[in-house]
Amino acid sequence: MRWILAILWGLLLAFAAWGLAVGFMLATPQELAALMGFAGFMLLGSRLVWGYGALLAFVEALHQGEAPDRSAAEAAVRAPQAAELPAEALAGFWLAALEPYRYAFFAVYALLLLIVLALKLAVPLGSVWGWITGGSLIEGVFWGASVAALIVWALSAAAAARLLELSLRNTAASA
Repeated sequence: MRWILAILWGLLLAFAAWGLAVGFMLATPQELAALMGFAGFMLLGSRLVWGYGALLAFVEALHQGEAPDRSAAEAAVRAPQAAELPAEALAGFWLAALEPYRYAFFAVYALLLLIVLALKLAVPLGSVWGWITGGSLIEGVFWGASVAALIVWALSAAAAARLLELSLRNTAASA
């Protein structure tokens, strides 16, 4: 039975590799640029994705009344008094510790947006300038980066909303 599963797993991997190879061969340069933009911006925002994901898990454990593992939160906050803070305050400081990374991520995204808009709005030289600079490829990178930016934005909004909900619940319970 085990060897049948091993053969099926091998066939699945072979078909996946074949599908990826065919996909790369049939893809246009703009599609590959979008894939590169997505991969690059996910790499740039990986600290944010993992940070917001861990923060959401931490806040979800607090919502369920469990005692979450504070080690990741204390490491993210990097404050000497982090061990004495209540879990809700520690989560708030954790969210604040991710802000500089979020600003840097969206600053690079805004810079890419400005480059794409400059290439699109350079009407008199639009076709020549776009051809020289690879404007359609830069636009493909922009659309791939937009998907990654949407993921980071959604995670940050979800973390902030869950933390606000937790603080409002605790405020109502203490009043």
